[in-house]
Amino acid sequence: MIVASLMSLAMAASGQVGVVEENAQRIEVTGVGHERTIDCDNRDVVIAGTGHKLTFTGICASLDLTGSSNEVTINLAPDARVSIAGTNQTVRWSSTGRVRPNVVGYNNRVTRRN
Repeated sequence: MIVASLMSLAMAASGQVGVVEENAQRIEVTGVGHERTIDCDNRDVVIAGTGHKLTFTGICASLDLTGSSNEVTINLAPDARVSIAGTNQTVRWSSTGRVRPNVVGYNNRVTRRN
């Protein structure tokens, strides 16, 4: 309990609150202010929260992004499902094929990069 509390204080001091959990099928980022690069390894990506700046390397199977003011750079598998909801989201994506986007909310920017 004390260790978890100390870790929470350290994350709050660095501007990062919440968790990044990874398993063989999925990467999940929640909270506020995570800034990092993560190897996707053909996993699904789920992001919830505010103020994340995330770059995913390798190929990601899908993207589910909710919250506000997040910046995501991602490489997606062909025919990947992309769901973006919230406000002021910025997603820069690339793929060797088409993706299946569903974007709702206000002032979200989703652009394909070369």
